[in-house]
Amino acid sequence: MEVNFATTTIPTIWLWVIGLVVFAVGGFVGYLNMNMDARKKMESSDAKMETVRVEAERKMKEAEKKLEEVKQLGSQTSTTSSLLRLHTSENRVVVEMDGKPLSGAVTVSEKKRLIELISYMRPFIEGTAKPGASGMSQPPLAQPMPVSAPQPEIKPVPASIIPSVQPVKKLDPEQEFAMLSIVQQIDSVLQKRLLGTPFEGQGIRLQESLQGAVEVYVGLQKYEAIDDVKDEAIKKMIRGAISEWEEKYAPGKK
Repeated sequence: MEVNFATTTIPTIWLWVIGLVVFAVGGFVGYLNMNMDARKKMESSDAKMETVRVEAERKMKEAEKKLEEVKQLGSQTSTTSSLLRLHTSENRVVVEMDGKPLSGAVTVSEKKRLIELISYMRPFIEGTAKPGASGMSQPPLAQPMPVSAPQPEIKPVPASIIPSVQPVKKLDPEQEFAMLSIVQQIDSVLQKRLLGTPFEGQGIRLQESLQGAVEVYVGLQKYEAIDDVKDEAIKKMIRGAISEWEEKYAPGKK
């Protein structure tokens, strides 16, 4: 389209200017709208990504917590083991020691281990287990002391009618030894074996715990079991005392 400015009036030129201005303003407004829409979309996308990130972190924390619980449960399960177990199978009694069944003649090491485990049960068999041990009931509550009534006057008894008191017969060493528990007997054998050795002054001794188990003392250091002793020489000395006790004093030897 060609415009002849010679014949064009001033209002026509203004119409062109106004049209150009309107076109420019419309384009600018459209540009602003596009920028605003793009910014809103980006903000919405960022919000969604943040929500996804927070949810992923929450799930990771829950997974780590469950994994820790599984590890703790596994450690608790692994620290619990069966020492001595009896059960029936096909109308016969099966004995398991340390999770393994015993069959036929037992070896020397298995015999020592079996006697050691049986010694843990002796306080329950003899009724000497301390309260609080496994399988023991709580001690009865103390009964209130009754109020004593006034005692009548006691007259002295003539010496002529008092029977003579016989002196208590002193037990011989073998009888005194037989009255000791298994752990005390083995400790007595151990103390004799320690005499004249480099271990004599180290305070090595065996003692029963409140639950009836065997405790080993090396000076002030206490071990819950013989296998926990770190010094192999001391452990060998204790095993030797157990072997000597088995040969001389175990039930059925005399």
